[in-house]
Amino acid sequence: MEQIPKLYETESIGLQDKIIYQKYEISAIGFYWLIAELDGKTNTAFGYANLHDDANAEWGYISIEELLDNGAQLIQDWKPCKFSEAMKMIKENEA
Repeated sequence: MEQIPKLYETESIGLQDKIIYQKYEISAIGFYWLIAELDGKTNTAFGYANLHDDANAEWGYISIEELLDNGAQLIQDWKPCKFSEAMKMIKENEA
């Protein structure tokens, strides 16, 4: 977690080029969250949330504790990559 930038540290980087350091998911219902920044003290992240609805998926602030409390699991073998690459991998795995 120490490699994840703190909140606001990547503001100057476009969304497609932000590095996604973690992925959480509830695979049974198709929900996932991609984490680009993290405040380790409050466990608040900035990232992309898709609740099985591409049209309404969005970037925003995410409570890691809330994700875990609701059954989301951290994907242990996730490799950091640009958001655009992460989305390509996700779409390929859905097909």
